[in-house]
Amino acid sequence: MGWTIALIFWVAGVVIVGSPRFLFHRLEAMKSETADHSRASEASNKRESIFFFIETKALDSIPWWIVTVTCVTVGLFLIAFGVIALVFSY
Repeated sequence: MGWTIALIFWVAGVVIVGSPRFLFHRLEAMKSETADHSRASEASNKRESIFFFIETKALDSIPWWIVTVTCVTVGLFLIAFGVIALVFSY
């Protein structure tokens, strides 16, 4: 049982450590979608256009290194918890 818990923590940690590239590309895609939506709704609904413009700028202000550092830190904590789970299984 201890091996399975440790393995689950390790796999989750490795997936999270490897995910910053995917997450940042997803953030870039969301930013372009909101910018397009802002431009499309500019003539019909000014409030909606302003809302999507603010959302685009908020997504634009997230630097790539914060996403990377957060994912690596959380992933390494999960890997460490896996080691602790393995130690306590014996």
